[in-house]
Amino acid sequence: MNYIVSLYKTYSKRMIYFRLILIFNFFLFIQCNTPSSPIAEIKTLPTLPNDTTNTREQPLQTTNKNSVEEKKEIPCNWDTYLQAQHLINIQTLDLSILVDLKYSTEDNFMHKDMYGCLQNCYLQPDVAQKLVQAQFFLKEINPRLSLLIYDGVRPRSVQQYMWDILDMPIREKVKFVSNPKNGSLHNFGAAVDLTIYHLDSLQPLDMGTPYDYIGVKAWPIKEKLLIKNGTLTKQQVENRKILRKVMTKAKFFNIQTEWWHFNSCYRKKAYQIYSIVEGIP
Repeated sequence: MNYIVSLYKTYSKRMIYFRLILIFNFFLFIQCNTPSSPIAEIKTLPTLPNDTTNTREQPLQTTNKNSVEEKKEIPCNWDTYLQAQHLINIQTLDLSILVDLKYSTEDNFMHKDMYGCLQNCYLQPDVAQKLVQAQFFLKEINPRLSLLIYDGVRPRSVQQYMWDILDMPIREKVKFVSNPKNGSLHNFGAAVDLTIYHLDSLQPLDMGTPYDYIGVKAWPIKEKLLIKNGTLTKQQVENRKILRKVMTKAKFFNIQTEWWHFNSCYRKKAYQIYSIVEGIP
């Protein structure tokens, strides 16, 4: 009988402990799943199509590492070097094509002069010939219009410098600059950034954003939606379509996040038929 009483007391104690544990876990669950303030209920929203981010107005943060700050002065013999790489100055083929290299100024998303004395646009010979064709097609549409080039070949040394001075995680950095280890088509001289210039107004056509604009508003893939919500006008998109029309007719293709960027081929083919332009040592 004593053994049964002792067993019962032991069992009762265990049941009390078990109930206490259940009660404690219940209150812990309630506390952990009840927001302590309205901030806990806020969720991250996706980027909206009427994005207004503009890196020209918001300079990117750059690093102050000594290895970057001690970079050599920008060389002034780019023309000699690029000609030795068998690249073509586009204006030796067609003087009517206009050139304004933005990376030879501070009017770019880096807000830094990357090219120094370089003022001419160099491309692979066959790419340059295709661009001359695009200019011809544009003149057929309107002789008072002209292609205006913002960037052609970009030596990998310049791309590496841009990559090094951007002070941000790699997953964010690749949104602004292609990883130089992979080699971009600009590094081969097989890509071109450009717009259309009107010879009467002496201004580029309104494309809805400046060159080097980082944001959805620059994305060709979003243009229908951007017109619908009033972020872009029909005329701005029509101007972009003219550029795409003459460039695609000349066998270039555009990318979906920059209205100004056109490739002459894919990177795999570029590795097969060209050499990367590394830059002046």
